[in-house]
Amino acid sequence: MNSAIFGYLLLLSACACTKLPPTFKKCNRNQNDLNECLSKAVKDAIEQLNRPFRDVGLPSMEPLEIPELTVGAGTGAVGLVQHFKNMKVHGFTKPETTKFEFDLGKKIALLQCTFAEVKTVAEYDVNGKILVLPVYGKGTSTIKMENVTGTETFIMEEYEKKGQKYLKVVEGKLVLTPGLVKFKLENLFDGDKTLGDNINSVMNENWKEVFADVKSSYEEAYSQIVETIFNNLLAKVPYDELFEK
Repeated sequence: MNSAIFGYLLLLSACACTKLPPTFKKCNRNQNDLNECLSKAVKDAIEQLNRPFRDVGLPSMEPLEIPELTVGAGTGAVGLVQHFKNMKVHGFTKPETTKFEFDLGKKIALLQCTFAEVKTVAEYDVNGKILVLPVYGKGTSTIKMENVTGTETFIMEEYEKKGQKYLKVVEGKLVLTPGLVKFKLENLFDGDKTLGDNINSVMNENWKEVFADVKSSYEEAYSQIVETIFNNLLAKVPYDELFEK
């Protein structure tokens, strides 16, 4: 993980063990409709993350602020190294649908959310090529994913600390499936508006090819962020406290 992201999230983890916030809904792990209950509870919790819950290591996610992120060059359409700073990601607290499934025995969870729009605004610095066209510049970037589905699988393991059982994510995988991606990179080519507008048009007209080439890099970066935030929570709240008594 990018060290700036890790350091930022690590600050949230430095607190004592506690219970879930009282506004978070709980489910009984023995109920027949556990996954349905968990889906509603998780959606409700996500919608509350427009403010931080520092006692349980959860940052505000509206916007989710990421100090720095580097996305490596792809091997196809996008041979572009992308450096982002002061990223603000909007939309994560407004899922249209949320599905959460948890296999109690295998300790495997699946989280799937759909969003009308996820918008990222950041300071960018890029250099490379897009569809064989040379591209360079630095400025403000806006990337919008519309009608996007994010599906994250968490493989967890149980451990004991001070006589209580806890869970932690040991492996995760995120798949992003957007219906449309829109790019706007301001100040490309040292402010040459004509060239910049042309590249933005090329990227948006060929968004599927452009996104496909950097998709895995974005998925890996966002997956690590989600896993770290989830582990912050799991490290504070004992396993039994995650569920209704």
